[in-house]
Amino acid sequence: MASRTRTTVTLPDDLLAHARAAAPGGNLSAYIEHALRVQQLREAASVVRAWREHAARDADTEELTELFGEDVA
Repeated sequence: MASRTRTTVTLPDDLLAHARAAAPGGNLSAYIEHALRVQQLREAASVVRAWREHAARDADTEELTELFGEDVA
């Protein structure tokens, strides 16, 4: 299991009410974690699309490093 850190966020009342109502089993942390991971994937999708448009299927790691950073290669 990944390490976890407690944090505080401030949300509008209506958004918090919706999140609490929608949280499976009342687990607000799990609901927010899921929402953040979905957003992370949405943001990554544009980078992947750009790579696919400009790189051949057998792109070398140098191109991937430019797009995603050193940790990918």
